[in-house]
Amino acid sequence: MKINEGAPTAATVVAAPEFVDAKGARQLFGLSRSHLYNLTARGLIRSCCLRRPGAIRGRRLFACDSIRAYLEACMEPAPAR
Repeated sequence: MKINEGAPTAATVVAAPEFVDAKGARQLFGLSRSHLYNLTARGLIRSCCLRRPGAIRGRRLFACDSIRAYLEACMEPAPAR
């Protein structure tokens, strides 16, 4: 089997998502579902629930920019040298 040696391959650019569900937030930020819901209830991160009219269940999405802002606020400043 011959591999195409001469042709360059294009780099894949993956943009950071704007919104993620709890599973995606776990993968990106390492935050558990319960922690995400607690942060949302305390108003520290933003989320929204998508559901059809009249539906009981839906899909909760968390705003990645608000999670990043929360994590930045939690970081300790670097010690002065």
